[in-house]
Amino acid sequence: MAAIVTKAFVMNSFPWKDRHRLLHLLTPEQGLITAMAPASESLRSKLRGGTQLFSLGEFTLTDRQGRFSISDGTVIESFASISQDLDRLAAASHAAEVFSDVARNDEPRRRLFDLWAYTLYEVASGQDPVFAAQMGCLRLMGEIGFPPCLDACVLCQKIPQAPYAFSYRAGGLLCLADQAAGGQEMTSGLSEGTLALLRHVISAPFPRLFRFQAGPGARSQASCFADRWVEEKMEKRYKRLAMLDQCLDFICPRPKEAKEDKEDDSLSQLV
Repeated sequence: MAAIVTKAFVMNSFPWKDRHRLLHLLTPEQGLITAMAPASESLRSKLRGGTQLFSLGEFTLTDRQGRFSISDGTVIESFASISQDLDRLAAASHAAEVFSDVARNDEPRRRLFDLWAYTLYEVASGQDPVFAAQMGCLRLMGEIGFPPCLDACVLCQKIPQAPYAFSYRAGGLLCLADQAAGGQEMTSGLSEGTLALLRHVISAPFPRLFRFQAGPGARSQASCFADRWVEEKMEKRYKRLAMLDQCLDFICPRPKEAKEDKEDDSLSQLV
């Protein structure tokens, strides 16, 4: 019976049998694993705090023929702000579902763990948690080998000129000549600011991933782009964010957006 000490994020947590909980843990070395937290439903359990959804903890796991059980655990960061705000909760739930789907079907990757850490921190503390979740999921697609082609025409490799058109079927930008040759093929227009924002999200180092300022026009286009790209590559509809549209604003008011000094499609990186 081997013992493993590892940091892990709680991606999902649900009751199991008598006062136990099953946790889906995202770890840096083992990837996504399922572990039982025995008797953690008890108010006196020392494991109770470590089973909270989206928390980061350090766990001691015992491995019995591939079945993990938690013998000890301490909370490193609870990310309490997520459970106190509907937008943050919906955003974290959406991103956790996408990241879990990837981790469940992929080899363990330290970069996936690190990307989740940066995304969750931004969801918990940033001004626009939903947008942060969408951009984190878009970057995840790039990390697993599905980046959109945004630097050149996906067909002829020429540098496209505005107006920019993106083909989801081809997986990238199309130059004017290939747009004309495509006839009736459906494409989506991207503003210059949106394109710059998407390029930043796909290529920026993780510590600078969310270090940008963009106008509402670029954000809106990028949000729609990210949602569609993720769903097409994962071949799944994600519905966690739809719950926000079903809530009345006077019950759950959203925070006012900061006034933008730039044009709607502008993008500027923060130093």
